[in-house]
Amino acid sequence: MNLKNQILLLAMLPCMLFSCNNASEQQKENKASKAKSLTGTYRLLESKTIKGKDTVTAFTDTSKTEMFKMFNEDHFSFFNHDKEKGKGKEPHFLAGGGTYSFDGKNYQERLQYCSLRDWESNKFDFELEFKGDTLIQRGEENLPELGVKHTIIETYLKIK
Repeated sequence: MNLKNQILLLAMLPCMLFSCNNASEQQKENKASKAKSLTGTYRLLESKTIKGKDTVTAFTDTSKTEMFKMFNEDHFSFFNHDKEKGKGKEPHFLAGGGTYSFDGKNYQERLQYCSLRDWESNKFDFELEFKGDTLIQRGEENLPELGVKHTIIETYLKIK
């Protein structure tokens, strides 16, 4: 390489480095923006489970049970319980949480903690769709060792 090309390359180097850093910063900003759009507290409105050809629709009876799902920048948690504080005919409490990744559509939960301990340390892939303050989560829960293989569709309302 001749001296003139070397000088030209050295002159262009700062611009090239700035361009790479700018692209990296843009990717970080895009990821933060997508996570921010998910950040908040959501109340479950409806849950649908599909096993093979069978579909079971379970509408949440808010007079008897409630479920909330919460997201910050990189963690999620969920809580589901009966409103009779475990003293009714069907006592119920389920909770869990962990880390997640989200690219604006594809969402992956990495369940680190769960009151159903056999579910811990598993990953679940879903698609998320937003319609105003409504969040729709679709995907498969597949845990062969527990005999679990079904598709879920959950509809949440953002409350905060």
